Amino acid sequence: MPHARPRGERGRVERRAAGGERIPWVHVAAFIAGSVLVVLFTAHQIGTERETALTHWKTRIATIAADRARLVSAWLAARRADAEVLAAFPAVRALLAGQNRDEEVLARHLTRVASAYGYVSIVVSDGQGRPVAHSAAEPGGAAPLEPAKAAAEVAASRTPRFDLSGTGAGRLLAITVPVFADGAPAAPAGDARPLLGVVTLGTKPDVSLYPLLADDAEPTRTGETLLVDLDSSPPVYLAPPRQPAPADSAVVQRSLTALRDLVRAAAEGHEAVAETIDYRDVPVVAAVRPVSPAGWTLALKVDRSEVLAEFERSGRLAGAAAAFLLLALAGFLFALHREQQRARLLQEQMRRERAMSNLQGYADTIVASVPAGLLLLSADLHVLSANRAFLEAFRLREEDVVGRDLQQLVRADRLVRGAGRVLETGAAQAGALYDLYVYARRETKPARVAMTPIHMADDTSRQLLLVIEDLTAEERLQAARQESEQRYRDLIQGLDAIVWEADARTLTFSFVSRRAETVLGYPVERWLREPDFWARRIHPEDRDAVMHVYREALAGSRDHEFEYRAVAADGREVWLRDIVHVVRDGEGQPLTLRGLTVDLTELKRSERALHQSEEQLRQAQKMDAVGKLAGGIAHDFNNLLMVIRGDSDLMLRRLPAGHPLRQNAEGVREAADQAATLTRQLLAFSRKQVVAPRLVDLNGIVASIHAMLERLLGETINLVTVTAPDLGGVKADPGQMEQMILNLCVNARDAMPDGGRLTIRTANVDLDEAAAKEWSDARPGPYVTLEVSDTGGGMDDETRSHLFEPFFTTKEQGKGTGLGLSTVYGTVKQSGGHISVESEPGHGSTFRVYLPRVAAPVLAPEARRATEAPAATRPAAAGEGLPTGRGETILLVEDAQRVRAVVREILEMSGYTVLEAHHGAEALELSNRHAGPIHLLVTDVVMPQMSGRELAQRLATLRPDLKVLYMSGYTDDAIVRHGVLASGIAFLSKPFTPDALALKVRELLDGVGAGAPATPDRHRSG
Repeated sequence: MPHARPRGERGRVERRAAGGERIPWVHVAAFIAGSVLVVLFTAHQIGTERETALTHWKTRIATIAADRARLVSAWLAARRADAEVLAAFPAVRALLAGQNRDEEVLARHLTRVASAYGYVSIVVSDGQGRPVAHSAAEPGGAAPLEPAKAAAEVAASRTPRFDLSGTGAGRLLAITVPVFADGAPAAPAGDARPLLGVVTLGTKPDVSLYPLLADDAEPTRTGETLLVDLDSSPPVYLAPPRQPAPADSAVVQRSLTALRDLVRAAAEGHEAVAETIDYRDVPVVAAVRPVSPAGWTLALKVDRSEVLAEFERSGRLAGAAAAFLLLALAGFLFALHREQQRARLLQEQMRRERAMSNLQGYADTIVASVPAGLLLLSADLHVLSANRAFLEAFRLREEDVVGRDLQQLVRADRLVRGAGRVLETGAAQAGALYDLYVYARRETKPARVAMTPIHMADDTSRQLLLVIEDLTAEERLQAARQESEQRYRDLIQGLDAIVWEADARTLTFSFVSRRAETVLGYPVERWLREPDFWARRIHPEDRDAVMHVYREALAGSRDHEFEYRAVAADGREVWLRDIVHVVRDGEGQPLTLRGLTVDLTELKRSERALHQSEEQLRQAQKMDAVGKLAGGIAHDFNNLLMVIRGDSDLMLRRLPAGHPLRQNAEGVREAADQAATLTRQLLAFSRKQVVAPRLVDLNGIVASIHAMLERLLGETINLVTVTAPDLGGVKADPGQMEQMILNLCVNARDAMPDGGRLTIRTANVDLDEAAAKEWSDARPGPYVTLEVSDTGGGMDDETRSHLFEPFFTTKEQGKGTGLGLSTVYGTVKQSGGHISVESEPGHGSTFRVYLPRVAAPVLAPEARRATEAPAATRPAAAGEGLPTGRGETILLVEDAQRVRAVVREILEMSGYTVLEAHHGAEALELSNRHAGPIHLLVTDVVMPQMSGRELAQRLATLRPDLKVLYMSGYTDDAIVRHGVLASGIAFLSKPFTPDALALKVRELLDGVGAGAPATPDRHRSG
């Protein structure tokens, strides 16, 4: 590196380092931004001015148009009134009616009227448009009035009509009105009264009508008022235009079409003022208003050039102002740029002089101590100095290096980017390999370059020192190899999979990544040391299949993939997926296996959980659909059974003992009872059965039916009960619980035809989150479990999948209904519980019922039974008749006609007065008509138009002391919520017996049990 240079040489270096003048992007951006702001502001201002001008003119034009339309409408209305006065004139009506033939007198009267009111002519015509009287024509006046066509049209429509005919001075306005026998004017939309004829008045529009259009109270230069008839075909201008129209009629029709579109838009609620064209094909701003008496349209237009004249003058001024502002901004920015440029040049010159002075002090020390090449760069990457080692290594002269941009010296984009980062961050960069293409030598040399930023104490910008080592070919290859190996190791060890290489014939591993230790838990050394390590880790159930796939793929020398289970070091079962690539030797035989082993354990666990959830959802949906179908069938069937059961009971009451038909009636009743039992089972499965839940003790229920179960099971089956002494209570219907246990025990008995052991076990359990996931709708918490297990033949998976479906049975034809377990399922679900089944062929079956545990005291079985049998369900004693009434009045409401007839007959046989209605509205009307008291309302719950509950609430406001008895097959309304009977509600479930109905009615009327007066508040609480 040279020790010192003359001042002139330093000046040349500094001029070369300075390079060309840079574009002042900041000032350019400022000018562009300012221009955009000025243009946007000017455009906004011009747009605002334009809209303001248009809005002002539109308002002005609309106001003038509205005033003139009102003026013209009032004038036309006055002319129509004149005609209607003549139409009501007795002489006119008498002439048209044929009662007065003195036309001359009437003609003189018409002439006086025409002269007095300025009409050209007045004509009276009959219903066919033939004139029967007219005023005298003025000498030298307008053409005679010919009202035949207008008279015929008015006679047909029976509404007044306005017509303009003729041209120039001969133009006439005809006002034609119908004449009715009563003299009254025509209705707005036509009239059906007898028509006598019409009266037509003729007047000159240029004398009376057109001056109204030319009223220039607010004069404009191009403004014009036009009167048009848009309903005619084609549309026409009714008033002569102020300016001559073009000879091309298409232009006139286009203007009329534009006016018609504007009228339609106004009729749809849009603005009635808009820009359009007129009959001259000139752009105008027009406002339209209807002229009501004649159905015409008044249009007031002003040329668009006049509307925007003031705006265009303002726009030109705004444009000139904007141009002046832009010129001023450009001049200011240019002056600012030139001033900053002069200051920057002066500062750069001073900085370089200081830098050169500082470098001279320590350049010799650097050159002596560092054997590698050195380059000192400025902040803009220009070479400030180079040492002798660099010049000799790259065989360059000093003048080829100093003062040049680094990118002009060598081609190495990565080096330039690295130098920029070091200058920006101030952090040194360790040596890195670069291929430097030297432009002066036209050759590429490998080098290791380290970069260090240098900041002088008296300088404001950093400089950069490059330490460049010329590498030989061997050093370059060694460095690249080491870098590649390190990159490969980082890539392999960072993969979320086991990367391995093994011998194709012996399966001995030559490489295994560290990921293997986290997946299977075995150290890598064991993989490498034990030849059959991988095969022994495969799960025993998968080993043969995996080895078979491996051997077939190896025999075909093809890449392959397979999934299998492996056993980890801690005994865990791990799912793995191998992706294997076969490397062949020169003869095409398998030589090496290279592959990836991916851990699929979590994926498999997620798939199993998803499959289980889907199966639970499908099962729940299937059971819900079948339950709805079964419940609907049972509901409709109950109404039929009500009729059959009631009629059979009534027949038995009327038939004397020994009558041959009694046996038939009893057979009908017995069949109806069996059918009712079947529907109750269906309702239990569909969770629509009406129940009255309470706190019960399952231990007590099991104990109370133990003796009955022993008789039911027989001597060949050993019954064992294991009950928990501290068993909690559950909220359920006691009768349903007994029936559930009986059904489960009967099912177990049928599974053990040769005898066995049946175990009933109760216990308190707490389901956690994991256990509750077995059912899709279960919640963790305390439960009471009832377990019924047997030692029978068990069931396969197919049988278990249909176990709770109605009418599914594995028994022989005629030996089972298939409703036992479906009734159990419905009972459990209606009680808020869950049921599970464990069974395998040859290993018996275990049914577990989980019911929510309630921490509250429960009734003993004896006390429960004392409260469970209401009087309404007890059968009447032998020979005892229906409980008799005392003449009370009962309102019976039932939409099924046959059911209503049976219930009415039972009540009337019991001595009650019955008011009968087939729906709620009829019941309300019947109550309003009935003057006496109504003691009891007997109503079905589910009815069209109005439910039984709503009917009871509405009657409660009219008859507060009215008691209510509900009856239904099942319901889901507020009376019986999901089959659970609300407290304080009197209810009879269909089908019921005459005794049950009579007893229940008597109890309610005597004030015993539920069924208090149906006040609205009471129903809301129930």
